[in-house]
Amino acid sequence: MRFDSVTAYAFGPFRGETLQLAPGMNVVYGPNEAGKSTWHAALYAGLCGMRRSRGQPRREDREFEERRRPWDGDGAWEVGAVIRLEDGRRVQLRHDLAGRVDSSARDVDFAGRDYSNEIMNEGSPDGARWLGLGRQSFLSTACVRQAAILGLLEDAANLQDELQRAAATAGTDETAADALQRLRDFHGEHVGSERAWTKPLCRAREAVDEARRELDRAREAHQQYLERSSEVEEAEAHVHTLERQTDAARAVLAQAEASRAEGHVGRARELSARLPEGPPRRAAEEDRVTQDVATALEAWRSRPDQLEPGGPTIEELETQLAEIDKELVSTKSTPRSSGQGRRRSNVWPLAGAGGVVAGGALALVGFVVPGAILILIALALLAWRALIRPTTAEFTETDRYSALDAQRAHVAHLIDDRRDAERTRAEAARQRDEAAEAVRRAALATGVDANNDEARAEGLLAWQARRIETLAEADLQRASWEELQRLLGERSIEELSEEEARLRAEAESLVALADPTALVSVREQAMTAEKLEEMWRQIRVAREEWRTAGGQLAQFARDLPNVAEAEEMLASAERELERVDRLDRALGTTIEFLKRAEERVHRDIAPVLRETVLAWLPRVTGGRYTDCRVNPQTLAVEVCGPGGRWRRADLLSHGAAEQLYLLLRFALAQHLTKPGEVCPLILDDTLAACDGARKREVLESLLAVSESVQVILFSHEEDVRDWARDRLSEARDSLTEIDAAGVPT
Repeated sequence: MRFDSVTAYAFGPFRGETLQLAPGMNVVYGPNEAGKSTWHAALYAGLCGMRRSRGQPRREDREFEERRRPWDGDGAWEVGAVIRLEDGRRVQLRHDLAGRVDSSARDVDFAGRDYSNEIMNEGSPDGARWLGLGRQSFLSTACVRQAAILGLLEDAANLQDELQRAAATAGTDETAADALQRLRDFHGEHVGSERAWTKPLCRAREAVDEARRELDRAREAHQQYLERSSEVEEAEAHVHTLERQTDAARAVLAQAEASRAEGHVGRARELSARLPEGPPRRAAEEDRVTQDVATALEAWRSRPDQLEPGGPTIEELETQLAEIDKELVSTKSTPRSSGQGRRRSNVWPLAGAGGVVAGGALALVGFVVPGAILILIALALLAWRALIRPTTAEFTETDRYSALDAQRAHVAHLIDDRRDAERTRAEAARQRDEAAEAVRRAALATGVDANNDEARAEGLLAWQARRIETLAEADLQRASWEELQRLLGERSIEELSEEEARLRAEAESLVALADPTALVSVREQAMTAEKLEEMWRQIRVAREEWRTAGGQLAQFARDLPNVAEAEEMLASAERELERVDRLDRALGTTIEFLKRAEERVHRDIAPVLRETVLAWLPRVTGGRYTDCRVNPQTLAVEVCGPGGRWRRADLLSHGAAEQLYLLLRFALAQHLTKPGEVCPLILDDTLAACDGARKREVLESLLAVSESVQVILFSHEEDVRDWARDRLSEARDSLTEIDAAGVPT
């Protein structure tokens, strides 16, 4: 098989681009990020397409789609290739990678004959089937990707894993290897290991454990349901108990209400008989007279005493004041003596004048005798001073004038005091006259007959006492009437009696329906309306709690797991675990049996790999390694140099490991491809670890290989491009240079 071309209709960054290929050695050169790896992937996808099956895509398929599907556009993702088979057929493969439906393999020369049925693999055409391989085996043998080389350079031990994977995919002895792999896959898919949590064995054991847990939860939930049901029954019983107590309380209160109504009826009849003429009335005139009497008596009791002021009258004092004024006028014209003598002679006159004033004041306020005595003493002092005046040298006209002036001020003050006393006496007389007049008017209004005001006041007091008794009786009658009106309201006595009979009947009915035990308990509690209201509140709370608990129980019952179903699920899970255990034992026995066949495959393929590698190893390694051997059991590779020292492949340098890897892949491709076909080699930047000389040796080896096998090498190295320009012939080989956009030039 050889590629004539590959077309990226819509693949990665390319749209409608075609890469033409020669049948021999093909070198595709381009700078980094020019799309070489994309063309490498397009060759693989153009030949093999992608599998189409149910369920979620494999991880490698998802990664391939994420890397190679166009980011922009109308959603198309399509690639194709033209290949030439060893039997002479030229086939055009076209793969709709987006829908994975419109894919085909048609003959280019014979009117588009469709060969899709020959190469159907996992729901879509797979050109690798013509090589006796499949998508995965072609990728493991013919396609050497840059990522595989990089992984090899990071850890050369990956070489053994790559050989084992490639050897197990297909080949002449594929029956045992494929059967063993299929058994392993089947075991991994349908049994799994102790730690594969997503596989049937672990799932079956987990299912048994989960079923047991579910059964335990179901039994526990059932026990909780019984407990909650008991709590709901207790809440219901509590509500019924409160209802019985409330009914008994209503009956007791109804009896009390009926008894009160009976008492009201009796009291209403009694009051109605006491007031046959209706409500008592009191005349407004009587109330006015009663008020007048009370006012008159209050004025009589609070009238002031009548006091007669003592001492000289106003006329006498005014006469005395006039005489003093005359003396002052006569004294005013006499020359005055010195100030020193005046000061000595003023003491006694001032003392006498002060005594007169003080005595007059005492007399005015009622202390007549002490006031008169004080006045006499003061006058005697003044008289004595007057008698000794001619005999003393101290008396002067000025002293006499001062004494007269002080005496005049005292007399003027006495006049003012006397006038105030006269006004007070007149006001007291007026009040006493008004009180007496009020008593006389009240006596006339009430019919009290007496000779004087005192007797009239006494008569009014007696009349007032009798009137208070009469008013008290009237008030009692009015209170009785008001009480009767409160009892009756808007009803008559007959209607009140009917109401009492209705209440009595209701009470008897409630008592008949009430629980006797609850009646006794309520009567012992001295039931009141407030207590009944509290009992109603407790009932509302208890009913709400009952309804809530019942609702929660109903919800719990709806979600209640079925114990019988849980037991059946456990039995089913145990049967499934037993089945998987039996399958595990059977597959283990079969795998152990077929391992021997796999070892035989390795023993068969190991000499072939050694023979193929030995033909090229000295040449590509520059004679450093001349021999190799392959472990038939593990396919581990060792090489040996002229010194006879063997070295494991995982201990080689990066360049040597890379060259050995290429030789082994070439050997696997030759060995695994079915007879009559040739598998091309597609290499992506696989010479990065070689030095210049080694690189030319590898290129020359690849050029020699291309005489029988198509080699397609992608590279970004300029020395590889230069080698291709010098060594490749135009007839059988080709050098294709692509620009930075990945387009062949």
